[in-house]
Amino acid sequence: MKQPTIHSRDLIVGLQKGLALMQLFSQDYPRLSVPEAARLADMTHSAARRFLLTLVHDDYAQTDGRYYWLTAKALRIGQAYVDSAVLPRMLRPIVEQVARTTQEHVSVGVRDGDDIVHIVRSRYSHIASLSIRPGSRVPMYCTGSGRLWLASLDEDALAGYFARNPLRAITPYTLIDETEVRAQINLARERGYVLLDQEYEVGMRVLSVPLLDREGQLQAVLTITTHASRMTTEQMRERYLSALYEGQALLRPIMTL
Repeated sequence: MKQPTIHSRDLIVGLQKGLALMQLFSQDYPRLSVPEAARLADMTHSAARRFLLTLVHDDYAQTDGRYYWLTAKALRIGQAYVDSAVLPRMLRPIVEQVARTTQEHVSVGVRDGDDIVHIVRSRYSHIASLSIRPGSRVPMYCTGSGRLWLASLDEDALAGYFARNPLRAITPYTLIDETEVRAQINLARERGYVLLDQEYEVGMRVLSVPLLDREGQLQAVLTITTHASRMTTEQMRERYLSALYEGQALLRPIMTL
């Protein structure tokens, strides 16, 4: 979808900073003090304190006088997308069809900055992975969806990604050598799909294909996730790649809307 030209004079800087500050809270930073928030958000202590107190006033955060943390009300922001977005509803019938065909878990992920966010997952699932629940964020370098997104980048953008994201081992199987990761990205670019073995979550293997619009631009990624105990990666490719390609073809008109 073509985005309108937005001039800087039309932006509300305070809203931008407030939303950015809310996104600082994470698994690594579940609670933040004013100095920590100011440092992470690159703003003054006074500004960070006022933003945090505003969140407390509107019940999006709580405080004990020193630390601040988000409340359940903050979920309303993400839930607003789930309830109102057209794309996930349009994707779901095909996602469920691929899940029925393969009897495996199927999901769709999109890029958000340097992460992948899952916006749809099939109702059928024999796995209990938390990494593929709707709204979950995962890194790009060690996930099937992420490597396909990285394969779509030019060299400057790819170099920028690696400069911003130090590679770290999430499981014993995670590739953390940039040369090796780049080799896998090149392989994904050549093949048009990704097979990934337990690099993000032990016991989980994934097979991913890109979802392109009619201009050939990557819009999302369709992924099957299964237990490593069920089959080898080669068996996974042989059994499920054709089903993913069928889903890819059916979803292409939707990706162009």
